[in-house]
Amino acid sequence: MLPFGGTPRPNWVEIDLDNLQSNILYVRGLLPQGVKILLPVKADAYGHGSLAISFAAIEAGIDFLGVAHLFEGIALREHGVKARILVLGPCLESDLPFMEKHNLTPSVSDFEIAKKCPAGMKIHIQIDTGMHRFGIKYDNFDEVKKICALPNLEVEGMYSHLATADIPEHSAMNIQLVRFDRMVKELEKDGMRPSICHIANSAATLSFAGRTHYDMVRPGIALYGYDYPGKPVLRLRSTVRALRYVEAGDGISYGHYFIAKKDMRVATIAIGYGDGYMRGEPTRGVIFIRGKACPILGRVCMDACMVDVSAIPDVQVGDIAECINGEYSPEISVEAFAAEHRTISYEITTRMARRLYRIYRYKGETLGWHDLREHNFLAGGS
Repeated sequence: MLPFGGTPRPNWVEIDLDNLQSNILYVRGLLPQGVKILLPVKADAYGHGSLAISFAAIEAGIDFLGVAHLFEGIALREHGVKARILVLGPCLESDLPFMEKHNLTPSVSDFEIAKKCPAGMKIHIQIDTGMHRFGIKYDNFDEVKKICALPNLEVEGMYSHLATADIPEHSAMNIQLVRFDRMVKELEKDGMRPSICHIANSAATLSFAGRTHYDMVRPGIALYGYDYPGKPVLRLRSTVRALRYVEAGDGISYGHYFIAKKDMRVATIAIGYGDGYMRGEPTRGVIFIRGKACPILGRVCMDACMVDVSAIPDVQVGDIAECINGEYSPEISVEAFAAEHRTISYEITTRMARRLYRIYRYKGETLGWHDLREHNFLAGGS
């Protein structure tokens, strides 16, 4: 039925590369000509699988990939990814030989590190405009100019990160934009402006248009298809593994937080918090089986959860259970699941366990990794 490499699988993540490419083209169409796009593929591409996502994004015309740590960039290079990769985390002196060896672009926020960069290396300068995480302080023009004046390297880019772009009424975003723009203009005045200035995350890219675009945008969650207009890339599916009748008065799952008020039929689904399906509050949420929403009963276990299938008389062991799938029903979208657990979409997708088998939708086909690897687009990009 599905390409699991010949091994039966009780649950899996389905990654829709067609949707990813569609989202990239959609965002590209919103941008002024010449504005580049960086797709963050840190944290295993937000849990979607960094290799397949990177290759598909390159095929769709992405300009840069972004990782958080040096080792993430090295892993992509070792698997044939040739596109530009910006390491968004701070660069240490010990990182520089590896940055050079693997042709990675470091983020620099310190003159002492910058002057030790190998000759000819391209760097992006981090500016702290109010996130207070990494970067040179927004009004330290002298430090930035000293880096830009170094003869041994190319200051290709400069960027900052917005803390409140997804909260339209918050005043901090405007303050950050003013601070960043002042730095850009100060460098421009002295002929030092980097060619790729960027500050826009998903919210800024899609909600604040030209004011935030500069030369490149970094929409992450939007390109994965959550929280903004787009097609969701990830689906979490499982199967019915057992069926039983439960009598009125019986408790279900750990702690017996759910007590049956009437005789009912219960299905055990092979998905649990060990797979990244969050435990949350007992007896919350639904899983869809044969088109019907089946309430979760009691606590989600590490490897399973129980649902009420009394309304599905023909349910069978082996039936597919839709656990997270926004295209199947908004009730089980990533966004709805995140809201139910009082968190954000990013946490839901990045928690997807590595033990979950990944299958891929590509050019209308459902493929396993070994099948996908045979397609021409897995050539690493340009």
